[in-house]
Amino acid sequence: MIFRSLSAIALVAGLSLSASAAVKIAVPTLSGHFDENRYGRSAAALEAIFDECGESIDLVSFRWGQHWLAYEDDSSFDAVAIVWDDAGVGGFPSDDFIHQRNGVAYRADQGLTINSTEDLKGLRLLGFGGATNMFPSLAKAVPTLGSYWEAPPGFATTKALVKGDADAFVTDGLIFAIDYMARIKATGGTYGDEVWPEMKFTALFPENGDKMHFRDKDARDEFNACLARAQKSGAIMKATKPYVDPYREIVGDQVPAQ
Repeated sequence: MIFRSLSAIALVAGLSLSASAAVKIAVPTLSGHFDENRYGRSAAALEAIFDECGESIDLVSFRWGQHWLAYEDDSSFDAVAIVWDDAGVGGFPSDDFIHQRNGVAYRADQGLTINSTEDLKGLRLLGFGGATNMFPSLAKAVPTLGSYWEAPPGFATTKALVKGDADAFVTDGLIFAIDYMARIKATGGTYGDEVWPEMKFTALFPENGDKMHFRDKDARDEFNACLARAQKSGAIMKATKPYVDPYREIVGDQVPAQ
């Protein structure tokens, strides 16, 4: 009888530990999403969604692209974020849990008025790799540009804007603003001084969403239900706001609320 009682206690304890185990998620180190300490707008969104589910999360960071491989190779991961549609990652894709909107960043002192891709006419534009494939309206505008070049990874796009070697840069506004402000801080400069001119960002392209992939379909379905509730209640918007507000001078109100 004592053995059976102890076994029952052990079983209940095991179930309790299983129920409270954090959801293990592979994530990329990516400005605006998950920084080196795994903080950021996307991290905050996931926290809000899983709070709605009554669950905790364990974020494990990797270099961009390596997070997909880690999820595929290590079955201890319950999910992976962020996943692009063409990444070829297995599992069950979620609904979009956070949204981005790309556009162009440019120096505020150049007197440019940019409200659409038509306003890019004659400008020297820098893009990132694959930008014209991602944004058809950009591809359509290329023949009207003064010049267009897709910068390789690691190219000093910020420096090109500061020096006036390019008029505008195709980018995610929040990622650009975070990078720009971090560079200013690292050099001890001041935003808006002679070395670090004020910047503007104009969103030009449709919103795009970021997904998670889950190993278990039921877990994916539960996440989607919690995501819908967190969106409706405004929990995601509240959680992510502190990660956008410090950069309003550049991005204004052009970062999607959730």
